[in-house]
Amino acid sequence: MAASDTIKLLGVDAEINYVRNPPSRQGEVITFVTEAEERSTMETLPGRTVRITNARPLDPVLDREGFALVPHKSSIVDFDRIQDDPEIDQCYIDEMADLLAQVTGATQTFMLGRAKKRYGEGAKDKLVGLSNAKPARYPHADNTDASATGLVDLVGAFVEEIDLTGYSRYALYNMWRAVSAPPQDFPLAVCDAQTVAPEDEVTVTAITVEQGAGEIRHDTTGYRYNPAHRWYYFRDMSPEEVLVFKAHDTDRRRSIRVPHSAFTDPTCTAGVPTRASVEMRGLALFA
Repeated sequence: MAASDTIKLLGVDAEINYVRNPPSRQGEVITFVTEAEERSTMETLPGRTVRITNARPLDPVLDREGFALVPHKSSIVDFDRIQDDPEIDQCYIDEMADLLAQVTGATQTFMLGRAKKRYGEGAKDKLVGLSNAKPARYPHADNTDASATGLVDLVGAFVEEIDLTGYSRYALYNMWRAVSAPPQDFPLAVCDAQTVAPEDEVTVTAITVEQGAGEIRHDTTGYRYNPAHRWYYFRDMSPEEVLVFKAHDTDRRRSIRVPHSAFTDPTCTAGVPTRASVEMRGLALFA
């Protein structure tokens, strides 16, 4: 094996675009506008060059590092049909709910909405007609403690099967699948939750437009740079793997949420088809 190949297997040095302008006073809000990033008040550039380690030789644990890679062969043949075919959407919802139950040991699992397609900026034909479909290139988690609680309460009010009474704990998860063949030009990096301090977190109000729902504002967590952070990725993911990671957990003894970000892999061969991915968000209830 060539020395360059060995280096790639160990990891890469790449840029992570941390939040550079955290609120300077209480009550101040910074925003990220997904469909018009020039209107965002959050500032992230220039990025920080960090080491992103290939996690394949490791054995990360959901309740410790906050993420895990699991094998899963979907029955979906054409992932481009997600969000376009209700039957395919429901099939994938059922598959991911079953997988989340297997991975977490939860008593009940629910998917929070349908799957979401994302494509690299170069896939202009596939991005037409989609909203919030490009990779997010700054470290974030999809909720804050408060917005996670509000989200679960809101879903519970409309979904009869969700009843939080009688459960000792609930947790939110992201389920991310690369559906383009490797290598990926914009892989997903995840940060070991054990290396993140509370003071690293910054509330960022994400503003997006969803089909049929109009403008949505939701508080997410952004991150300031901390040299203690340890970043990982799974090199050359296949469509038969799912990266599961934490978005919230009511049990504070476990990992709570995982910063994650798309990044440009400087070792990826030029000219490969840009990365395509499908993600879902799930709720797990524990007796």
